[in-house]
Amino acid sequence: MNRNICTHYIVGVSVGSMMQPTSIAILEQETRVRDNWKPFNHALRLRHLERVPMDVRYPQMIDLLAERIDALKDKEQARQTDLVVDVTGTGRSVGKLIKESGLKPIQVAITAGTDEDGDDTSGWRLAKTELVGGLQVSLQSDRLDMASELELVPTLVKELQAFKLRAPVINGSDLESWREGEFDDLVFAVGLANWRAGRNVPRPRRLDDGWKRKVANQNLSWMA
Repeated sequence: MNRNICTHYIVGVSVGSMMQPTSIAILEQETRVRDNWKPFNHALRLRHLERVPMDVRYPQMIDLLAERIDALKDKEQARQTDLVVDVTGTGRSVGKLIKESGLKPIQVAITAGTDEDGDDTSGWRLAKTELVGGLQVSLQSDRLDMASELELVPTLVKELQAFKLRAPVINGSDLESWREGEFDDLVFAVGLANWRAGRNVPRPRRLDDGWKRKVANQNLSWMA
């Protein structure tokens, strides 16, 4: 195992409704160590993209999600897996079901604002413009590599091309009104995973080893 490299998987989930399918995106985030011992994002790859059929009930969808996450734990170099779930509208209740199942979702509510705030425990509020704009920047700057063999990549590209970056109008009587086109679930699933990758840079094991040696040396110096 190369201790200079850390592979981190991020599972982004756009929760569907009666009118929208649920989508699951899995990004592989590879971080490495610079000469100054600082970790950095070396590569970000879209490894998996799927739409869950709309006739699949939420408990079965959660079982499928658990299967996808369990499969990632056996990957070589894998150190961490984050599950990021859109809890806007219908997703709020589904996010609760996911937590009750034993999974540990990072819950994100998409807002009409311009900022983001929150934490992994209580949940995040994230502007739609930041979510989609960040995804577009990652793609146009070639930071995010999309495997050409993924069947739904052309559909994702079409969704992005049709997407409008205007702020959504969300009200209590129409919690799904912020959606853009016929379907934009793929954009949100990949966008959530991409947003998480930009916020979190996992530490390769080499850094942990170096920190342990530093602490041990300090303890020895104190005891001398």
